[in-house]
Amino acid sequence: MIKYILLALGLWLPLPGTAQTADSLPDPEAFFTAIIVRDIDSSIAWYTENLGFTLIDRAENAAIGFQQANLKRGAVLLELLELQAAIYPEDILAEAPPKTRIAGLFKFGFRMAEFDRWLAFLEQSGVDFLGTVVADPVSGRRMVLIKDPDGNRIQLFEP
Repeated sequence: MIKYILLALGLWLPLPGTAQTADSLPDPEAFFTAIIVRDIDSSIAWYTENLGFTLIDRAENAAIGFQQANLKRGAVLLELLELQAAIYPEDILAEAPPKTRIAGLFKFGFRMAEFDRWLAFLEQSGVDFLGTVVADPVSGRRMVLIKDPDGNRIQLFEP
Protein backbone atom coordinates (compact mmCIF):
# COMPACT_ATOMS: atom_id res chain seq x y z
CA MET A 1 0.00 0.00 0.00
CA ILE A 2 2.80 2.40 0.90
CA LYS A 3 4.42 1.69 -2.48
CA TYR A 4 1.23 2.79 -4.27
CA ILE A 5 0.99 5.99 -2.21
CA LEU A 6 4.63 6.84 -2.91
CA LEU A 7 4.14 6.06 -6.59
CA ALA A 8 1.04 8.27 -6.75
CA LEU A 9 2.87 11.11 -4.99
CA GLY A 10 5.80 10.68 -7.35
CA LEU A 11 3.53 11.04 -10.36
CA TRP A 12 1.73 14.04 -8.89
CA LEU A 13 4.68 16.02 -7.54
CA PRO A 14 7.06 17.66 -10.00
CA LEU A 15 10.50 16.15 -10.23
CA PRO A 16 13.36 18.15 -8.75
CA GLY A 17 14.67 20.46 -11.42
CA THR A 18 11.41 20.31 -13.40
CA ALA A 19 10.52 23.86 -14.33
CA GLN A 20 7.02 25.13 -13.63
CA THR A 21 5.50 28.06 -15.40
CA ALA A 22 3.29 30.72 -13.85
CA ASP A 23 0.35 29.74 -16.04
CA SER A 24 0.49 26.20 -14.63
CA LEU A 25 -0.25 27.52 -11.13
CA PRO A 26 -3.69 28.51 -9.75
CA ASP A 27 -4.94 31.99 -10.69
CA PRO A 28 -4.10 34.66 -8.11
CA GLU A 29 -7.04 36.54 -6.62
CA ALA A 30 -6.98 40.26 -5.94
CA PHE A 31 -6.80 40.58 -2.15
CA PHE A 32 -6.49 44.24 -1.23
CA THR A 33 -5.40 47.65 -2.40
CA ALA A 34 -3.45 50.05 -0.15
CA ILE A 35 -3.20 53.77 -0.81
CA ILE A 36 -1.46 56.62 0.97
CA VAL A 37 -3.74 59.54 1.79
CA ARG A 38 -3.21 63.03 3.21
CA ASP A 39 -6.08 62.94 5.71
CA ILE A 40 -7.21 59.53 6.85
CA ASP A 41 -10.45 60.78 8.40
CA SER A 42 -11.63 62.53 5.23
CA SER A 43 -10.63 59.48 3.17
CA ILE A 44 -12.53 57.11 5.46
CA ALA A 45 -15.57 59.37 5.13
CA TRP A 46 -15.24 59.57 1.33
CA TYR A 47 -14.92 55.80 0.79
CA THR A 48 -17.73 54.94 3.23
CA GLU A 49 -20.15 57.63 2.03
CA ASN A 50 -19.47 57.40 -1.71
CA LEU A 51 -18.56 53.77 -2.35
CA GLY A 52 -20.25 52.11 0.64
CA PHE A 53 -17.15 50.69 2.31
CA THR A 54 -17.30 49.80 6.01
CA LEU A 55 -14.51 50.64 8.43
CA ILE A 56 -13.16 47.38 9.86
CA ASP A 57 -10.41 48.71 12.13
CA ARG A 58 -7.86 51.46 12.67
CA ALA A 59 -4.33 51.61 14.01
CA GLU A 60 -2.06 54.50 14.89
CA ASN A 61 1.52 54.99 15.99
CA ALA A 62 2.03 58.70 16.61
CA ALA A 63 5.73 58.20 17.40
CA ILE A 64 6.46 57.26 13.79
CA GLY A 65 3.69 59.32 12.18
CA PHE A 66 1.59 56.39 11.02
CA GLN A 67 -2.17 55.89 10.80
CA GLN A 68 -3.92 52.98 9.11
CA ALA A 69 -7.55 52.16 8.40
CA ASN A 70 -8.88 48.96 6.88
CA LEU A 71 -12.15 49.14 4.97
CA LYS A 72 -14.26 46.47 3.29
CA ARG A 73 -17.07 46.30 0.75
CA GLY A 74 -18.10 42.80 -0.30
CA ALA A 75 -14.90 40.91 -1.11
CA VAL A 76 -12.90 44.13 -1.68
CA LEU A 77 -10.44 45.19 1.02
CA LEU A 78 -9.00 48.71 1.02
CA GLU A 79 -6.16 49.84 3.27
CA LEU A 80 -5.75 53.58 3.81
CA LEU A 81 -2.44 54.88 5.16
CA GLU A 82 -1.63 58.36 6.41
CA LEU A 83 2.13 58.72 6.75
CA GLN A 84 3.80 61.79 8.18
CA ALA A 85 6.85 61.17 5.96
CA ALA A 86 4.89 60.64 2.73
CA ILE A 87 5.78 62.54 -0.43
CA TYR A 88 2.80 63.38 -2.62
CA PRO A 89 2.89 63.30 -6.43
CA GLU A 90 1.41 66.77 -6.87
CA ASP A 91 4.20 68.24 -4.73
CA ILE A 92 6.86 66.54 -6.84
CA LEU A 93 5.13 67.41 -10.12
CA ALA A 94 4.40 71.06 -9.31
CA GLU A 95 7.07 72.27 -11.74
CA ALA A 96 6.76 69.43 -14.26
CA PRO A 97 5.11 69.77 -17.68
CA PRO A 98 1.38 68.94 -17.87
CA LYS A 99 0.51 65.24 -18.20
CA THR A 100 3.75 64.18 -16.45
CA ARG A 101 3.18 61.05 -14.37
CA ILE A 102 5.15 59.21 -11.72
CA ALA A 103 5.82 55.56 -12.48
CA GLY A 104 3.87 53.11 -10.34
CA LEU A 105 0.22 52.64 -9.49
CA PHE A 106 -1.89 54.76 -11.82
CA LYS A 107 -5.45 53.72 -10.98
CA PHE A 108 -7.56 50.92 -9.59
CA GLY A 109 -11.00 49.85 -10.67
CA PHE A 110 -14.33 48.30 -9.84
CA ARG A 111 -17.00 46.56 -11.87
CA MET A 112 -20.27 48.21 -10.80
CA ALA A 113 -23.60 46.37 -11.00
CA GLU A 114 -26.36 48.88 -11.83
CA PHE A 115 -23.78 51.20 -13.38
CA ASP A 116 -26.29 53.97 -14.21
CA ARG A 117 -27.64 54.07 -10.65
CA TRP A 118 -24.08 54.37 -9.36
CA LEU A 119 -23.36 57.21 -11.78
CA ALA A 120 -26.45 59.11 -10.68
CA PHE A 121 -25.59 58.59 -7.01
CA LEU A 122 -21.96 59.67 -7.42
CA GLU A 123 -22.95 62.77 -9.41
CA GLN A 124 -25.54 63.68 -6.77
CA SER A 125 -22.88 63.17 -4.08
CA GLY A 126 -20.53 65.63 -5.79
CA VAL A 127 -17.82 63.09 -6.59
CA ASP A 128 -15.10 64.47 -8.89
CA PHE A 129 -15.37 62.87 -12.36
CA LEU A 130 -12.46 62.83 -14.82
CA GLY A 131 -14.24 63.25 -18.12
CA THR A 132 -17.45 61.52 -19.10
CA VAL A 133 -18.63 57.97 -19.60
CA VAL A 134 -16.94 56.33 -22.59
CA ALA A 135 -16.82 52.85 -24.09
CA ASP A 136 -13.66 50.98 -23.16
CA PRO A 137 -11.87 50.14 -26.42
CA VAL A 138 -10.82 46.70 -25.16
CA SER A 139 -14.01 45.37 -23.55
CA GLY A 140 -16.60 47.59 -25.23
CA ARG A 141 -18.10 48.26 -21.79
CA ARG A 142 -18.94 51.71 -20.55
CA MET A 143 -16.56 53.13 -18.01
CA VAL A 144 -15.70 56.36 -16.26
CA LEU A 145 -12.93 57.66 -14.01
CA ILE A 146 -13.55 59.34 -10.66
CA LYS A 147 -11.09 60.77 -8.13
CA ASP A 148 -10.97 60.41 -4.37
CA PRO A 149 -10.01 63.40 -2.16
CA ASP A 150 -6.30 62.77 -2.84
CA GLY A 151 -6.74 62.59 -6.59
CA ASN A 152 -6.36 58.80 -6.76
CA ARG A 153 -8.01 57.59 -9.95
CA ILE A 154 -10.74 55.00 -9.62
CA GLN A 155 -12.08 53.46 -12.83
CA LEU A 156 -15.66 52.22 -12.77
CA PHE A 157 -16.91 49.70 -15.35
CA GLU A 158 -20.34 48.40 -16.16
CA PRO A 159 -20.54 44.59 -15.81
